Amino acid sequence: MKTESGKRKAESGKRKIENGRLRILFFFFIFHFTFFIFPQKAQRVSDLASTSPSWYTVIGGEAVSPCIETSYGVALLSDGRLLSACTNSGNVIWQRSIKGRPSPYISSFGDFLFVATDRTHLNFVNPSGMTLWTVVCPFEITDFPVVARDGRVFVRGKKGVACYGLDGKRKWHAETDELGNLPIGILNDGSLVLFLKNPKNKQTVVARFSAFGERLEDITFSAIVTSVASCEKGVLVSLTNGSLGLVTVQNETADSIWVNGSGSSLGAFKICYSENTGHSAFFFQNGSRTETVIVETDSGEILSRFQVGAIAPKDFKLARATEHGFFISGAYTACEFSEDGTILYAASLPDTSKWNSLFYTKKNYIILCMKDWTMKAYLMNENLQSAAVNSEKTKKNSISFVDSAHFDTTSLSLGIRPLTNQKMAQISKDFEEGDYGVKEKEYLSLIKTEAKNYIDSCKTASAFRGEGEANFFSENAVYTQNLLYVMSKTGTREFSLFFSDLLSSEMDSSQILSVITFAGDAGYDEDGKMLLALQKLTMKSTATDAVVLKAICDATYKICRFMGRPALNKRGKDILSYMFLPQFDKNINTYARKTLEKMIDLEKKR
Repeated sequence: MKTESGKRKAESGKRKIENGRLRILFFFFIFHFTFFIFPQKAQRVSDLASTSPSWYTVIGGEAVSPCIETSYGVALLSDGRLLSACTNSGNVIWQRSIKGRPSPYISSFGDFLFVATDRTHLNFVNPSGMTLWTVVCPFEITDFPVVARDGRVFVRGKKGVACYGLDGKRKWHAETDELGNLPIGILNDGSLVLFLKNPKNKQTVVARFSAFGERLEDITFSAIVTSVASCEKGVLVSLTNGSLGLVTVQNETADSIWVNGSGSSLGAFKICYSENTGHSAFFFQNGSRTETVIVETDSGEILSRFQVGAIAPKDFKLARATEHGFFISGAYTACEFSEDGTILYAASLPDTSKWNSLFYTKKNYIILCMKDWTMKAYLMNENLQSAAVNSEKTKKNSISFVDSAHFDTTSLSLGIRPLTNQKMAQISKDFEEGDYGVKEKEYLSLIKTEAKNYIDSCKTASAFRGEGEANFFSENAVYTQNLLYVMSKTGTREFSLFFSDLLSSEMDSSQILSVITFAGDAGYDEDGKMLLALQKLTMKSTATDAVVLKAICDATYKICRFMGRPALNKRGKDILSYMFLPQFDKNINTYARKTLEKMIDLEKKR
């Protein structure tokens, strides 16, 4: 695999990787064919056209989007502008109308949904179905939103890409040459690759951008890229000459960990990566059949190669990794198979005139979205044991794209802070206005550094007992409030962890009041840790802490409203109900009761 680019950044943002660094080591060795396994007989066969579904539900129109899997089940958008969510057993949790003409472009971030409507509108919907914000993109959205590990979302158009935070603020927007049909790829350093439509000398050209909107380099492959898939190591690619490769970032430039021949003279039409095993499946056309090559993702070693049932590539609908191997479906048949080619089951599908969308869940259901406005689910693998999960492969990536700034303790002892008041004001202004682009990298690094300093100061008991050195943050209330404000405006998920640490720290009433207020403004609560800290804080409060308790009420409501999760709503109700106790002032009882009523109203609107 050969790549080309020019010099980076100031030298036009293009880099030339010498012929050979990503060169094709494309060899058709005879031993590849020793891996080949002819189609096996399925262990179980089902005809879904004559089988009663395990469950079905009405979705209020024909499905426009594919099903999106969540922790509670699935969600999808119908042409009746109705967003529906149901459990894995088919019980409808909620149905919410959504403004604007629906589109198929819907993606998830945990149980949150990014939904494209009216061609240019991006909606952010929480797990209870409430639309938290809607923004108008600077172009028509032409593909599924792609969510990065810190919660920022990338949307692309015909000739551009834009990035938004969890608060709906646009972080940056960049124009590009016309883009092709391949999805955005996310590399191991968080940078993204955009595949341009027009090839150069029959070679695909890719524009690589940082997560902060900086165009880093252009890459030219040695042939046309036919399919891509992102994984924690980088971006898997397949080329028209049959080669396979894994592109990653090393020393700040894109390169390949490995390149290998597939034994096919065509490019794969689909790639699936399995977090369970760390292996990848490349699907190729072999005449009228589908052929699968299983690859060790880290090394590129080919593990097996076999035909997949009776799936015709021209009828391809869906492929995904499962607990037991991989699932693939065409228009007429579907099957799940293990990585050695064993077909665990095969299913004949109803006539395609009766359905328009198909999905396969982690709970082993084939879901068909029918044209009669129903969604039918068929349980396929009820008796299979769950596969062991490779904990190393499924380990979560770190949240952030940036580390804390290097700032020595000597500077702090001399009163020199990572953030000056002037810099803080600039950050606040940019976060409010949006489109701050590459400046965000510096901003996040500085904010994270000072947030950690704040947390460390809170953990030093002497700072609060008048012993030893004075606490800078307690003595500089305005500076501290400004820091908390910008922490709440980053539009990323990681600062909820900082807020939960601060809420768990010992502070005077003036400091803790500011932390509570801005934690509520941030809204996003990773794993409910902020609410847990608020609950503990409530139980330690006394009747004299009226201002703090009211701030806890407000923050609890804001967090529960943003998160929209029943479990967190229950914790929020427990926090508010605790304030009904007679040990608290009647004003607190009344304030907590009114806040609880607001939370109950939110649930009624589902």
